[in-house]
Amino acid sequence: MDEPSFKVVDTRRRFLAWFVPPAVIALVGSVVLGVAGYAAGPLKDVTVVRAMVASKREFFEDEQVKRIMMAHGYEVQVTPVGSLDLAEKVDLDSYHFVFPSGQSAADRIRERRRGKHAIAFRPFFSPIVLATFRDYADALFRAGVARPQGDPTLYYDLEMGKLVGLIDRKAVWSEFGLKNGNRITAQAPDACRTYSGAVYVGLVSFARTGHPPENEADAVAIARAIKPLFDVEGQHGEDMAPKYFAPEGRTFAPVAVLYEHQFIAHQIRSRQQTGRLDDSRVLLYPAAQHQTAPELISQSPEGDAIGHLIMENDQLRRRAVELGFHVLSPGDTPVVDFADLLRAHDVPIPTTGVGDTETWLPANEVFRAMIKEIGRCTW
Repeated sequence: MDEPSFKVVDTRRRFLAWFVPPAVIALVGSVVLGVAGYAAGPLKDVTVVRAMVASKREFFEDEQVKRIMMAHGYEVQVTPVGSLDLAEKVDLDSYHFVFPSGQSAADRIRERRRGKHAIAFRPFFSPIVLATFRDYADALFRAGVARPQGDPTLYYDLEMGKLVGLIDRKAVWSEFGLKNGNRITAQAPDACRTYSGAVYVGLVSFARTGHPPENEADAVAIARAIKPLFDVEGQHGEDMAPKYFAPEGRTFAPVAVLYEHQFIAHQIRSRQQTGRLDDSRVLLYPAAQHQTAPELISQSPEGDAIGHLIMENDQLRRRAVELGFHVLSPGDTPVVDFADLLRAHDVPIPTTGVGDTETWLPANEVFRAMIKEIGRCTW
């Protein structure tokens, strides 16, 4: 019988065989993250910045935006709220910055912050639009209300006065070739809480009268005249986009008031995820357009830092365009990369009407009187 034998195992080789592969993977990962600018984020002291944000919160909730900000040492914690609600919040001063969607809310915030830290940044803008589905847009074309910008197209020009006329006379879709006996209307967010809903009130008022009301009495009189056009819509929340972009969107919101950036971002995602556009959904651009240039109002040094970062960081500016925004330079002039980036994603470029006929909104207190009369607002 053979004598027992013993084999000496080199434990260093076993350790290296176990340790080296994951170490190499970790090293490669660190290099990749370092090149991308993200690796430093967790290693830095992170400043938590509290913000109250209206419809533009989707910018701060975007994962790429979060990573870029983290790489610069900031984490923005967002409290979502409608623009007009935001302007009246009792705890307004407890946030580092606030970001309402419209001018009237920003004016009200500055009024409340008089004598306190309040620095405004205007990083981007987005027009108010009406979004619909291609067969509904074609019905509006047959009605003489909408006109395609091209052939084929994702975009149509809209005569608000003619649309208001159809809504006013209780026209139905079946009059213009659709198998749908419902009344023609546009569904907007709650005008008491949101800037987009309030702007739609302004669009309808301007289409009906051709000028903004001059005083509160005039505003209330106009509001009472156009209120039936809004009562038919029913009650809505803060944002129509989730209903419109849902698979059942044409049932919930065949014509919805939203921001252009929400539609553009949807089309870029569709191109990236499926390789094609969602050409069943289209935009209607009111001929008398209204641009929303929201103001980030900083209330602290931390808010100042975020404002400067959004205005000056190239990665954040590019991402803002990918999310559908027209990016502004520090001098409030559009940066030319909006059209270039849409071309890069093979998304058609709309004619927005910037610089053409504009819907002028009333002064803040006059506008609020009109909205309150229509929406029976509790503020």
